[in-house]
Amino acid sequence: MTVMHSKWDEGQLIFYDSTEPQRYVDAFGPDVVKFIDEFVQTPFSAANAPACYTTTLVNLSTVALEAGATGGNLLITTAGAENDGATVQALGEAFKLAAGKQCYFGTRIAISDATESDFLVGLFITNATPLTAVTDGVYFRKIDGTTTMNFVLEKDNGETATAYGSALVAATYYTLEWYFDGTNVDWWVNGVLQTRPVVTNLPDDEWLTPGIEFLTGAVAAITCRVDWIRAIQITA
Repeated sequence: MTVMHSKWDEGQLIFYDSTEPQRYVDAFGPDVVKFIDEFVQTPFSAANAPACYTTTLVNLSTVALEAGATGGNLLITTAGAENDGATVQALGEAFKLAAGKQCYFGTRIAISDATESDFLVGLFITNATPLTAVTDGVYFRKIDGTTTMNFVLEKDNGETATAYGSALVAATYYTLEWYFDGTNVDWWVNGVLQTRPVVTNLPDDEWLTPGIEFLTGAVAAITCRVDWIRAIQITA
C-alpha cells in the first residue's frame, strides 16, 4: 500500500510516496507543469488513438485500454512483422530542463518479450520514430536482441547511456523513474537508485514531452503494458 506524504517546495504542494521519496504522485500550484495518466477512462478520439496523444502505428499494431487491468493499463500490441509497433506521445511540448528547475518522470511498464523487443520511454522531442530518429531527450531505452536497458541523456544527437545492471525479465512490471534536481539527474529502477550519469548531454535547449515507442524485434506479435506515466516539473 502506498502512503502519501506531502511537502512544500518553491511554494508548490508536492505529494510523494512515503517509502519512495523520489516518486512524485501529484503536485499543485501556479508553477507546476504536469502530465499524469493512469489509463483509466482515457478518452480515445478513434480506434487506436488516445485523444491527448499523437499515435503512430506500424502496420496493424494496436493501442487500447486493457479490459480487466487493475488500476488501468495502456496496452500496445504489435503486429507480427519485425519492427511493427507503435509510438504514443503526449500532444504538445511543455517540459524544458533548465538550471534550478526540478523535474520528475516516472512510469510502470511490462513487456511480454524481454529479448526480441525495442522500447524507448521518457521525455523527448516530438518524434514519430524516436528509437531511430530522436535527437534530444531523457529516457529509458532497450533494443532488440538484448535484455539490457540503458538510461540515456541525449542532446543534439550526442548521448550519455548508462546501463541497468540486471537483465530485464518478460511479463514483469518495472517502475522506471528519473529526477532532475536542477543540476544533476538521478534514476531508479523499481525504487533502487542507479549510477548517476554525467550531465554533459542533458537536453537543456529543447522542449520535451512524455512518450513511449514499442516495437517487436522478431516475426511475432508482442505486447507492452503501461500502468501509469507521470511527468511533473516545478518551474519556479
